Amino acid sequence: MERGVKMLRRIMAAALVVGVLVILFHPDFRDTAQSIWQGRVEQSAIWDSNRAYYSEVAHEAEAPYEFSE
Repeated sequence: MERGVKMLRRIMAAALVVGVLVILFHPDFRDTAQSIWQGRVEQSAIWDSNRAYYSEVAHEAEAPYEFSE
């Protein structure tokens, strides 16, 4: 059991390092991370490409009362 926990920790640490490297070296992901930090997510390049790709998905600002519970 302890060996599995150690392996899972290593996998999670490796995923974290890879994620940070992607954010540091890829300009679109770096811009999106900065946009999230500054609270202007809608202005990032990835947000725009996702909005164009998933055009049929619409997000409502507020859900009706019966769905918010």
